[in-house]
Amino acid sequence: MAFTYRFATEADVDAIVAIEVASMSSPWNKDNYLEAINSDHAFIMVAADGDNIAGFAVFYLTPPECELPDIVVAESYRKRGVGKSLMNEAIRQLKAHKVDTIFLEVRVSNTAAQALYSRIGFEEIGKRKYFYSDPIEDAICMSLHLEE
Repeated sequence: MAFTYRFATEADVDAIVAIEVASMSSPWNKDNYLEAINSDHAFIMVAADGDNIAGFAVFYLTPPECELPDIVVAESYRKRGVGKSLMNEAIRQLKAHKVDTIFLEVRVSNTAAQALYSRIGFEEIGKRKYFYSDPIEDAICMSLHLEE
């Protein structure tokens, strides 16, 4: 299955929100995504399967660093390499934006995401107690230094 990777537009927001709501215990709302799409300091990368959004990743840019606060693959597309491919394309874009380090937090219970991040090259740099709500849970802080 061939996916295309592109920056999200306002037309994608309803599909993004639907994926988020179906996947996350404390989902973002439509305004959060619209703000990212319309910001000069953020972008959302989507993996598209034709007209369907298979997954997305949100990045907040403060070059030379950025934060990855949200990445979700639709349940029907999981375990097909979408997350890794989406991250690889996003990394290409981040390098073009002069970003050299990505930071993120991930739930301690989200071992699938931790495995993905580790495969990409992220390393654990710390923990944040009680970072998440619904349910309350610690976060593992990770970072990835982008190679030239």
